[in-house]
Amino acid sequence: MVDKKFFFIIQQLSLLTSELSDDTPCTDQFIKGLPKADIHVHLPGTISPETAWELGVRNGLIKWKNNQWVSPAFSNGNPHKSYAEIFRNFESIRYERDPNVSLLKYAIITRDFASFDRIMATVQGHRHPPGGIQNENDLWLVLQNYLKQCIQDNIIYTEVQQNIRIAYVIYPSLKPLEARLRLYDLFSRASQLFLSQGITLRFLNCFNKTGSSNLQQSTQQRSEEAASWLDEAASFFPNLFVGLQSAGAESCPEAAPTKLTSGYHHAYENGFGCEAHAGEGTGFLYLNQTIQALPIQRIAHGFQAIEHVPTIHAIQEKNITLVMAPAINLVLGASLHQYSGLEKISKTMINNLDEHPFFALFRDHKLSVTLSSDNPQMGGTSVQNTMLLLSGFSADEDSHLTHVTSSPLTFKEIIQLNVEAIVSSFVDVDTKIMLLNSIHEYLSTYLKIKKDYNLLEGKAFL
Repeated sequence: MVDKKFFFIIQQLSLLTSELSDDTPCTDQFIKGLPKADIHVHLPGTISPETAWELGVRNGLIKWKNNQWVSPAFSNGNPHKSYAEIFRNFESIRYERDPNVSLLKYAIITRDFASFDRIMATVQGHRHPPGGIQNENDLWLVLQNYLKQCIQDNIIYTEVQQNIRIAYVIYPSLKPLEARLRLYDLFSRASQLFLSQGITLRFLNCFNKTGSSNLQQSTQQRSEEAASWLDEAASFFPNLFVGLQSAGAESCPEAAPTKLTSGYHHAYENGFGCEAHAGEGTGFLYLNQTIQALPIQRIAHGFQAIEHVPTIHAIQEKNITLVMAPAINLVLGASLHQYSGLEKISKTMINNLDEHPFFALFRDHKLSVTLSSDNPQMGGTSVQNTMLLLSGFSADEDSHLTHVTSSPLTFKEIIQLNVEAIVSSFVDVDTKIMLLNSIHEYLSTYLKIKKDYNLLEGKAFL
């Protein structure tokens, strides 16, 4: 049953936007002031190169010695020879005692997912410990810095994804249950800190569905464990973790959606939201298998749905929302496949934002779509910059991406995408109503000011 208050605020927003013509261009001023929701954020992806440097220095992975910064060799199976290798321009600051670390860049190779994955794993430190995050204080630093990013970009709601297993990295001396409880408590305190700044923070438990997790467990066992930990977290800290997520390369045999079913069904039946990464790597078939096998409300990325119209129809029929991040897709080598029947015969790269299937899936096929940052500081960009780029404006930072030129997002579309982020979020309905009211208040005020200005200037309203 639809909550009456929820239905009412949706109606009110619809009435407000009806005052706008469909082709009204958006403004960068409106985007920057808009209270935003970002519902797909990987916590390690919020770690900037500057923060990664601080973590490295804190934990002795980077040291000042003999008038230069040195980085001891790893001996833990890490694919990097040393922590410093995560930075593209480490050598340029190596001999400066007080370097300007804001100039640091990650050594992510364009269109090379493996380079991105290696860096994320090294900074997070969960796959080949020790890494950048080694203790509670390190993780708290990451959360504090993400709060600053949210304040800067006017984020009022965010869903952050983190594997609960990181508890074993930051609390190595504790028993497993005690370590997890300490992590839940840390995240609860972070949620309270965010709330003190007017931001609602919730978490998804994101488990690795591939063999790169180096665990002596089957994929099915990992999915079941991840779902059971959601129950555990809810019993001690209700409404802190709101959903289940799985991540990892689609090409890995262990990542087959049918191997994730028991965990996802457990989470779904216990009232948790369910999202899965799919349709960003191997093509539409993996995406189709995912939406058929799992009880999901959201797909992360999913742009390869454009390869197969029946898959698009299945997404529509199941009322699944695509949570899209076009910016990082381009950085990591987004591609589309051409087929003869179900056989791949060729592949083409997506070269710019104008070519991204986001526009066709959103506009032409009318799918439920929203935007996210994904990994805002690690190869990607913020959801605000994503909105700016897709609306035809330059990003507010030194972005390597060129903004859309052919058919930028309109005023109505930006509002629609942002509202959809809240509607498809996994938070409780009362919080959704509160968040939608914030957008309604901002939009009402903005349109009134605009209308008054246009009347003063003798112009037609929008």
